[in-house]
Amino acid sequence: MTELLSDNEDTVNLNDIIESGLAGAGTTLNKLVVPGRDFVAAGIREGDLVVNTGVIPNCSRVLSVEGDSITVANNMSLFAGATYTILKGSTEPATLYIGTVGAGATLKVRTAGGDDIVLDNLVQGTTIPLQVVRVYNTGTANVSNIVALF
Repeated sequence: MTELLSDNEDTVNLNDIIESGLAGAGTTLNKLVVPGRDFVAAGIREGDLVVNTGVIPNCSRVLSVEGDSITVANNMSLFAGATYTILKGSTEPATLYIGTVGAGATLKVRTAGGDDIVLDNLVQGTTIPLQVVRVYNTGTANVSNIVALF
C-alpha cells in the first residue's frame, strides 16, 4: 500500500487493477493520453484512480473519460512515456496492519468519519483499530508494509 500514500485522495481500498501501461503523446500534467486506446471500452470511469507509478506517491481520481484520454483531478506530473496504473475506485474504509516501523515512526490517516489524525509510537506487527480511508504521504514517516484489512 506504500505506493498509494496520498495527500489528496482516499486510497485505502484500491486494490483492483484495471490496467497498466505507458502514457503517450499528448499527455499533460493532469491528462493521460494513450493514442489508440479506448478507455471507455476498458471500463475506466469517473472515480477510478490513476497512479503515476514512476513518481510515487502520485495519484488522482478520474474526472472524465473520453476515448483515448482521461482527465484527472490533480496534477500528477504525467508526461509521455510515464508508467501508469489505473485502479477501480472505492470508498470502503479498512483497518490497517502495520508491518514494519522504524525509529520515530508516525502514521497520518483520515478516518471514515473524516478526522485527520497522526499516530505515534507505532508497534510493528499490529493493527490500528480505526476505520481508515486515507493514509497520508505527508505526516507518515518510517512506516512500511502497511496492509489494508476489510
